[in-house]
Amino acid sequence: MHYRIGGKARYFCEPQNAQDIIDAVRWAFARHVPFLFLGAGTNMLFSERGYDGLIMQYVNKRIRKEAGGVRISAGTSMRDAVQYHSAQGFNDLAWAGGLPGTVGGAVFGNAGCFGGEMKDCVVSVESIFYDRAAGMVERRVRSAAECAFGYRDSVFKRNGNEIIASVVVRATPGDKQAVRAEVERCIAYRERFQPLEHPSAGSTFKNIPVASVTPQVRKEFAAAIKVDPFPVIPVAAVLDRLELKGSRIGGAEISEKHPNFFINRNHATFADVIGLIKLAKKKALGRYGIVLEEEIRIVP
Repeated sequence: MHYRIGGKARYFCEPQNAQDIIDAVRWAFARHVPFLFLGAGTNMLFSERGYDGLIMQYVNKRIRKEAGGVRISAGTSMRDAVQYHSAQGFNDLAWAGGLPGTVGGAVFGNAGCFGGEMKDCVVSVESIFYDRAAGMVERRVRSAAECAFGYRDSVFKRNGNEIIASVVVRATPGDKQAVRAEVERCIAYRERFQPLEHPSAGSTFKNIPVASVTPQVRKEFAAAIKVDPFPVIPVAAVLDRLELKGSRIGGAEISEKHPNFFINRNHATFADVIGLIKLAKKKALGRYGIVLEEEIRIVP
């Protein structure tokens, strides 16, 4: 996908609506075929072996205002969702200016940046719940509380047996000019500090909760601590201190511009990227006792 690394899927389909998703899941059940549901694949790393099953990629991109908020189909890009909110003067997604991927993917991983998170914007989520053992597929609606959002996490990510079909997002009126200015500020920051010119899966690791490190480590990184949405040590600061910026294995590189981006600089392979991930985890654990946790999803 966005890494430009990987192989072919055995089967592929593009569901147009929730019923298409249900039909595709039942098709896979009947044939005992594994399946994987993707948004835009912006945070995915696939191996060259590809996927011996069914890849579903939702192509419904509808946005409509309704009582209680704005209903957005899961396949809608975050860019389009942000643009819609901005044009209407709704301030709930201003923090997401420049955020890649789809709305469904952002909810799945509780995407966040610049102090905002999807959990703060979601009213409810319509999903397709399935149980392979029972051969059961059904629609569900979860409130924001029932989504059990955590740091870059949700019930959908933890359980792995629900496919997000649509999301109702808050629509809080704000000043149109101020909303647009904030969106543009976020986009400009990304363009300046992130290596968007190279293929990658975005932030490789989750930032490190300050509460999880020793007082000594906390003191060493005191100047780098930020609130996102609670006090964290940016992984980029840790990898910088470990002098890993610019490190390469094959065609993969830990970006000089933003060291939490592991980029495909020159025909990188799956093994190249995995090698860098292992290197970073080993160094962080050995020097600081920090256990780095991947934010990207890896399909070996």
